[in-house]
Amino acid sequence: MAKPVKILVLGNDPQINEIDFSRLGSDVVTLGVNRIWLKHIPNYFFFNDHEILKELEKFPDAVKALSSKSRCYSSDWLLFPKSKNLTVPNWLTIYDRPKKTSFPDSITTAISIFRTRYLKGADATFYIAGVSLMWSNPSHFWKEIEYDSLNKHGEDWYTRRFSLILENFKNLSIPRNKIISVHPNSLLNKHYRYEGIENLYTK
Repeated sequence: MAKPVKILVLGNDPQINEIDFSRLGSDVVTLGVNRIWLKHIPNYFFFNDHEILKELEKFPDAVKALSSKSRCYSSDWLLFPKSKNLTVPNWLTIYDRPKKTSFPDSITTAISIFRTRYLKGADATFYIAGVSLMWSNPSHFWKEIEYDSLNKHGEDWYTRRFSLILENFKNLSIPRNKIISVHPNSLLNKHYRYEGIENLYTK
C-alpha cells in the first residue's frame, strides 16, 4: 500500500510568515496559491486571477523558479471575462473547475483540481495554513513586506467572501479527518481538527 501523502496547502494570511519552510519534512508536499511565491516556491502553484499573472510578469526570476520547480496550474476562471484577451503562458496549465457554480476561491479550487489531476486517488491528508477566514490587519503576509500588489481590496470585500469559502470547504467531498487546520485561531478550527504546524517539521 502506498504511503499516505501529506499536502500542506498554503494560503496568504500573515501566518505564512511564521512557517519555517526549511524544517518541513521530506514527505510534505506543498501546494501554494496566489502570491505564496514571495515566501516559498511550492511543489504545486495555483492562482485563479488575472492580477497574479500581471504581477508575475514583473518578476522573471520568480517565473523561472516557479516554472522549473513547481507544477503551475490555474482554472478556467482565469479566462473570464474573455474581454481580457489573456494569453496563457506556456508554463501554466488550465483545468476546468469541477463545480462551475461554486464561488471560485483560490484555496478550495486549487484543492479540487489537485485531487483530480495530480493526486489520482492516493490517500492524502490536507493541512491548511494561512487561511483564517477572518479579517485582520494586515490581511496578507505580503502586506508586511515592500510589495506593490494589484490587490487593493479591504475588509468589506473579504468579509463577504469568507462564508462562501467555508461553504466550499464543506463541499470538497473530503472526509472530515482528512482536512487538518495548522492555522491557530482560524475559523476552520470550528469544523476541522487543529494541529500545530510543528507536526509537519522534521524532528
